Amino acid sequence: QNREDLALIYGEKPYPTACVFTSGKIVGAPVSVTKKHLKNGYAQAVLVNSGIANVNVEDGEKYAERICEELGKSLRVSADDIVIASTGMITGKFPVERVVGGVEKLTQSLRRSEGSSLAAARALMTSDKSVKQLSFSFYLGDYPCKIGAIFKGTKRVCPNMATTLCFLTTDVNITPSFLQKALVSAVDETLNMLDLDGVSSPNDTVCIMASGRAGNYKICFLDTEYKKFTQSLKNVLKKVCQVLMSDGGKEESFCCSVAGAKSKTAARKLAKHIVGAQGIKAMVRERSVEADTLICATYAALEAGVEEAEISIQSKVGKVLLVEEGKRVLCNEEFAQKVFDGEELEIQIRLKSGNYSAQAFTRV
Repeated sequence: QNREDLALIYGEKPYPTACVFTSGKIVGAPVSVTKKHLKNGYAQAVLVNSGIANVNVEDGEKYAERICEELGKSLRVSADDIVIASTGMITGKFPVERVVGGVEKLTQSLRRSEGSSLAAARALMTSDKSVKQLSFSFYLGDYPCKIGAIFKGTKRVCPNMATTLCFLTTDVNITPSFLQKALVSAVDETLNMLDLDGVSSPNDTVCIMASGRAGNYKICFLDTEYKKFTQSLKNVLKKVCQVLMSDGGKEESFCCSVAGAKSKTAARKLAKHIVGAQGIKAMVRERSVEADTLICATYAALEAGVEEAEISIQSKVGKVLLVEEGKRVLCNEEFAQKVFDGEELEIQIRLKSGNYSAQAFTRV
């Protein structure tokens, strides 16, 4: 087929690179190969093919290594400095010769421009309804910094995994170990809190490459600059989650925010329970606000502190309090329905057990 199905990200030299992969027991060959290549924390190129995935394929890892070797020859870089990923149908056959043949053409057309980023994002698409890319700017001290992302994902997206194919680049100066630490932290609070259909994929990969060109002093401590960078990365990945939720067309999306939990684990558990509850999803899908359903789902997930729970719903229309100090609150049902029908619906749960918070996302 005459379509864009290969994406390439290339650096002038090996840069600090970090990845988070699917936590499923079955992983694609590219995931296994990339894990080997990234042992030193550096990479110079990222290659992704879409359409057919290299999963459960005999000699799949050999195919992935061969593709990396061919790309390395074309770019004159070490094959061990290449991150490889794959997405698409799991058919049992993988067109390695076609991919190898496409690698040379791809490297010949390699260029740096806004259009090339769009082409790379388009090459990731499988069942996606739209091309997905975004950028984010921030400061570290007096130095302006950027993070860019291309990504895909509409199905087989659930918690406790990298959640999608997402490739980020940044000009921040940071060591490989702290880049990995920041990525894990950001993914845990964003992509790992996204549940679209409860089904995972063996190929999921989130990867970030840092060129260091921003000029900031190298981040190598758990200091203020590290926290600022990590928060910026979380902001980018949170936006990625929002884009993935909105790609369903007519399907509704919502999020659940939990605050005041006794631990980060407890906050995440409750937030993910709410977005995964079928009763809540049915309520959102039918656009029928049922306070009892929401209250019961919340109480079912709480081990303690029910008597202190505060539950509310919020959207662009406004905010309505449903439960205060563990007791139902009388509210204007007509206004509550308007809030529930509004865009950017959010279920908010506030506890008094601690200082931890979390947010989970879903589409119904």
